Amino acid sequence: MYVLTVELKIRSERLADFLHELSNLRTLIEREPDCLGFDVLQSEDCPHHVLLVETWSSRAYFENVQMKRPYYALYFARVHPMWNAERQLHHWSAVAP
Repeated sequence: MYVLTVELKIRSERLADFLHELSNLRTLIEREPDCLGFDVLQSEDCPHHVLLVETWSSRAYFENVQMKRPYYALYFARVHPMWNAERQLHHWSAVAP
């Protein structure tokens, strides 16, 4: 199992647009057989701070198959201008069952 967390800071005036685009992406990702979970969290203190928690079958699958799906390029082209800062990625693996 592989978990990726993505921390995003979104321009306040674009938050609704971003969440709409993310919802569309999530629909596609959740159809992928190797996606074990995709959670979207929003900070209660800073609503423009969004955390994605993605769980995949393996990091190899995620990097070599999933990230090459054509819908990612379209998604990133749309949402990158909405970011207030570059995203922060963190890679996790299970240490206990």
